Amino acid sequence: MKIRFNLEYSTVYGENLVLNILDNNGEKVASHAMKPASDKAWKCDMDVPAKAGHIDYYYSVEREGKEQRHEWIVIPHRLDLNAAKANRYITFDHWNDMPDDSYLYSSAFTDCVALRKQQLPAKCKYPTIIQLKVRAPQLRTGEVLGVVGNEPTLGDWNEDKALKMTEHNHNEWVICIDGAAFKKAFVEFKFVIMGEKGKPTIWETGDNRTVLLPVLKEGEHIVYELQQAYFPLYPVKLAGTVVPIFSLRSEGSFGVGDFGDLKLMVDWVAHTGQRALQVLPINDTTITHTWSDSYPYNSISIYALHPQYLDLRQLPKLDDKKRMAEFEKLRKELNALAQIDYERVNNAKREYMKLLFKQEGDKVLKSDEFKAFFTSNEDWLVPYAAFCHFRDEYGTATFSRWPSHHILTDEDRAAMCNPRTKVYKEVSLWYYIQYYLDKQMRSAHKYAQSKHVVLKGDIPIGISRDSVEAWVEPKYFNLNGQAGAPPDAFSTNGQNWGFPTYNWDVMLADGCKWWVKRFRKMAQYFDAYRIDHVLGFFRIWEIPIDAVHGLLGQFSPSLGMSAQEIRSYGLNFQEELMTKPFIADWVLDRIFGRLADTVREKYVERVHDDIYRMKPEYDTQRKVEAAFQGKESEEDIWLRDGLYALISDVLFVRDRKNPALFHPRISVQFDFIYEALYDNDKAAFNKLYNEYFYHRNNDFWSWCPTAWHG
Repeated sequence: MKIRFNLEYSTVYGENLVLNILDNNGEKVASHAMKPASDKAWKCDMDVPAKAGHIDYYYSVEREGKEQRHEWIVIPHRLDLNAAKANRYITFDHWNDMPDDSYLYSSAFTDCVALRKQQLPAKCKYPTIIQLKVRAPQLRTGEVLGVVGNEPTLGDWNEDKALKMTEHNHNEWVICIDGAAFKKAFVEFKFVIMGEKGKPTIWETGDNRTVLLPVLKEGEHIVYELQQAYFPLYPVKLAGTVVPIFSLRSEGSFGVGDFGDLKLMVDWVAHTGQRALQVLPINDTTITHTWSDSYPYNSISIYALHPQYLDLRQLPKLDDKKRMAEFEKLRKELNALAQIDYERVNNAKREYMKLLFKQEGDKVLKSDEFKAFFTSNEDWLVPYAAFCHFRDEYGTATFSRWPSHHILTDEDRAAMCNPRTKVYKEVSLWYYIQYYLDKQMRSAHKYAQSKHVVLKGDIPIGISRDSVEAWVEPKYFNLNGQAGAPPDAFSTNGQNWGFPTYNWDVMLADGCKWWVKRFRKMAQYFDAYRIDHVLGFFRIWEIPIDAVHGLLGQFSPSLGMSAQEIRSYGLNFQEELMTKPFIADWVLDRIFGRLADTVREKYVERVHDDIYRMKPEYDTQRKVEAAFQGKESEEDIWLRDGLYALISDVLFVRDRKNPALFHPRISVQFDFIYEALYDNDKAAFNKLYNEYFYHRNNDFWSWCPTAWHG
């Protein structure tokens, strides 16, 4: 079977066009250099097996063997080889850039909102064939694209005789017409939306489309790929609900909302005419096995699902009828509570899964379905199971405190993948639990799609410092930094979330595959997702690891200032004085009042005159935090918070990457070191401050090639 690909595309001197062939998984398997046919026309000839079903491909531009650009390949070109008598295909394509309405090609629309079943075009037995191919993403569920034109075979402009087309790929429609049936060489036509019965036909806008048909030889199949069809339709507007799954407790729940209850919520959303359901993060957050793990944005794995969301109704019952009765009694008790008892619910579900695993785990782990799950998830599943095992064995999720296993070796991984080893038997409970969680969540996702409901997930911008990823992939994180937020009207000290920040230099070096894998995993459960604090992809507020509050942070990335530049604003910059806490007698009296002498005696030491510095054992906020651990009296809190304030009373913070650069400390105008400045220095600092926070970094963040990261 011979195929000629034709493309009109303007290049500049030195550029060449390339045809790239994709396999069924969307991976490039072959490339073919195209040849210029005329000024703007390129062509490429290929031989393919006669039994091939279809070919997916895209075009790219190369210079000196290196790719310069390529088409939008979310939906590549598709050529159906469905002509039974064809010996030669001739395609006339056009270059596809990302369309303005690319969101209509997302799974949220193709698999939910406008769900339609794609199908292969029927076999055509005409000696010669004209195939029309066009993208029409505006169609809704139940609608079909048709074509009508100035030929009898095209209905002679009678919309009731329009030819129905076949959607062979998302939003792309094709039709094969007998080449001998055309009476005219110059054909005019339009595409129409043929609605469900009783709905009027909608015609595309613009001038009539035209094609000048060539004289075809027997066995030739001509394919015209046409520009997208546009219709006078308003964009789809969707309403939806956001809810945490743990709040979806139903009559049959085990004290908490679960993946089975998620289906009930989908029913309600669909019944009320809504089209979207967003849930809070669903990943495992089990760090301490206490209620403090209930915060859904502090997960121990970006892949593993939280065991609390297991729907026990979808699992086998225990053979031990006595234990089964005990669990049923407990279920009713927990479900009757006004609030979720996080600890008892999770302890009960964990105990149930241990008993069920003991009862039939071996059978499940030997099944083909489990083996397929394990193979496709092994990369993250094994480290997750190992982390859970060592967390429980050593009594802490802080892996730096583990007496051993500070890294997960290749030998450890291999042993945990081998059913014949002792350690496999110890960790396989976690494989078993995640297998059922994955199965139930996929089922809920598929159910939502069947109801035309977009299931939307939530991706926290950070990861826990005590997490699988921080343990096995530390190169991707700045573990000496903390993500947070600068001060605002609701938080005068800023926010410190405690998450390590991302090492974007390392992530960019491998094409951000860490994020790609994370998004791909989420796409197995959701058709859309929110990224929590998405601004963190461009810049994030990074706080030193020894700080408790957010005041000592700085934007990362951002442009620090040199001492010379600071002085150019007219400020008498003194590095030693302005980057260290300003502690004078009057400051101590103002902050601590009657406790000022206590602070002078225990927490600070005199430098000269009435100027002090923090004693080494209290010179960071984390050291102060540790010193006051467990002390909850009003006086202790007063002292602790006052010491925090002393430590953050600096005019500039040093750049975290370049110690020769500095950043003005945010909101310092409310602090004592600013109050101590002369009026002219205050004016100079304010000018510098306003330029830095409101102008300096804006252009940098807009053009810097790495400024999209956090």
